[in-house]
Amino acid sequence: MGRAHHHNAVLVGTAHPTGSAPSPQTIWRETSVTFDRFLQQIAPLQGLAWRKYRRRSARHRVEARIRELGLHGFEAYFDHLRYHPEERPGLADLMRVTVTRFFREREQWRTLAETVLPAVIAGKPEAEAFRAWSAGCCGGEEPYTLAMVWLESIAPLHPGRALDLIATDIDQASLERAAAARYESSSLHEVPPDSRARFFTRENRLWSVAGEVKGVVRLERRNLMSDPLPLGMDLVLCRYLAFTYYRGERLLAATLRLREALRPGGVLMVGRKEQLSAPASAFFERWPGCDGFYRRKG
Repeated sequence: MGRAHHHNAVLVGTAHPTGSAPSPQTIWRETSVTFDRFLQQIAPLQGLAWRKYRRRSARHRVEARIRELGLHGFEAYFDHLRYHPEERPGLADLMRVTVTRFFREREQWRTLAETVLPAVIAGKPEAEAFRAWSAGCCGGEEPYTLAMVWLESIAPLHPGRALDLIATDIDQASLERAAAARYESSSLHEVPPDSRARFFTRENRLWSVAGEVKGVVRLERRNLMSDPLPLGMDLVLCRYLAFTYYRGERLLAATLRLREALRPGGVLMVGRKEQLSAPASAFFERWPGCDGFYRRKG
């Protein structure tokens, strides 16, 4: 963020001694306070849990959007949101954490491979493709992990079964990172050794995802809350997005959209530490013994 933008983001009414420029530390502290106030004001209006956001990454992304719109500071963006409702649906995705890792919560992926996928596939005609959607895919780690699980655990047993996998995100930078499919070592900490050997190639400091994995995933820019849904899904992954950051009517609306995307009996996969809200029990039933997995009712 350039110097001028830092000054514009400083809390209105904050003064510095005449003739003295604020230090970078002071600017950072003041813009952080201002951003917290922005979150506290805007989050409840949008059905968001403002305390869940990681301040540094969320603030950088909001500042980037402010620059993109040609605005000056968080107050100007707050006014923009008030008078431009079309901007609001993307705010939650704009501020969320966008860095994750492959095989995050590895035990859950094992459950998917050994229990959930075989059960869902058993109820489908052999020639019918398995349809999956990674909603809020960030940099691609999640959909690529699903592709690896499929290639290792399902494809050998069902060679005639295709995987139709769409991965969406509202953030263009995240989608570009996913398309490049090159990652720091920190993203691979939970990847099993055999999977790393098969699906990754080291190129200097980065690890590249194999073509057989990339070829399975279709990347698209979509807003979970407002853009057309992919329909007839056998599996929808929505991990650490709606059920972490959303509240109230927004959470209910997201839950209904996820249900709509799934076919009857299709499976919703959320994070192991996430739980569906009480109203969601009307639309989903928990998969017994499998944390983070829910079947669509009806």
